[in-house]
Amino acid sequence: MYSVLSIFCCYVLLIAIVTLGWYTLRTWKKRNIEPHTKVTVIVPARNESENIIGCLEKLVNQRYPSEFLDIIVVDDCSTDDTLFLVKDFISRNPQKRISLLVLTEANSSFKKQAISEAVKVASGDLIVTTDADCVMSSEWISSIVHIYESSNAVMIAGPVCFIKQGNIFSKIQELEFLSLIASGAATMNIGLPTMCNGANLAYEKKAFLEVGGFETNKKFASGDDVFLMHKMKKELHRKIRFIKCLDAVVETKPTKTFKSFLNQRKRWASKSRGYKDIATIITALIVILTNLTILTCFVLSFFSSTFLLLFLICFLLKFSIDFPVLFGICSFMKKEKLMYLYIPVQLIYPFYIVLTGISGLFGSFVWKDRIHNQHETE
Repeated sequence: MYSVLSIFCCYVLLIAIVTLGWYTLRTWKKRNIEPHTKVTVIVPARNESENIIGCLEKLVNQRYPSEFLDIIVVDDCSTDDTLFLVKDFISRNPQKRISLLVLTEANSSFKKQAISEAVKVASGDLIVTTDADCVMSSEWISSIVHIYESSNAVMIAGPVCFIKQGNIFSKIQELEFLSLIASGAATMNIGLPTMCNGANLAYEKKAFLEVGGFETNKKFASGDDVFLMHKMKKELHRKIRFIKCLDAVVETKPTKTFKSFLNQRKRWASKSRGYKDIATIITALIVILTNLTILTCFVLSFFSSTFLLLFLICFLLKFSIDFPVLFGICSFMKKEKLMYLYIPVQLIYPFYIVLTGISGLFGSFVWKDRIHNQHETE
């Protein structure tokens, strides 16, 4: 009983801090100031023939001085038509500064390798990364640059949401995903950044090189965003900012099937074996223990009325404390209608987070047609 109460006291305190961090994060309003930062956008791509052209069209139509903007697409051993489509797009847009790098299986360590190779040849002072299945507004780059030039930030993370889909499964994914974005934004705002998303991330090239890029984390299939953020936080002692601005939103696609969803989340969880940042470790432990406690109480409630009461108290407490921050980011994203799924998400979440957390640490997963086993990260 006391251990359950202790865990939930920690969780209440954690979410209270996150809620405060989100609601004190001001919305960024871009002013009409002539930018002077040279930007290189890096787009790693593997088997993205369905999406890559849509992404590139959005990038070449950015309202940003063309002489200050380069785009590098890195093909990570695609087995579909991605490489052909990129080459064709470049040939049809000779006036745009787009280049292509092609990785081979021999030298590839997946997305981190793709980004590292692109950074080596990037001419921009500010590196901006996104994914090949993403789309963004024409003001995306200018919004990021404005906050960069107006602050001493070494890294800037932006909001990510899902492209609108009609089915319930995608909406449930989006609501859960928005909670992660809000948590990352809130912890950045209070100076203890714990997570970010590489689909919308910017950082100084010199800072990337100064901290050694991904050299110490190459063995993990995921984490090109979070590991780098942790290193910059520890070694550079400069601001890591979140840009709360609708012009800076990047949209991506939800996974199509439950199996692919679990593989994605297991991939994300797998990198936690490499965490060294105390704030992130504590946050992850509190979240997993809280949900494990709810799940345990639920199972034991079939055998004991005491545990049934504990389950109801814990569930209702979590239900109440989680609501404000999730409603806050849904309101910011103009997606308040998603909140009708709040109750189903709360019911599903303890099962999903425990399953993906444990299997991500010890199991295997498939991503981009590659099988990853956790023994490979030992």
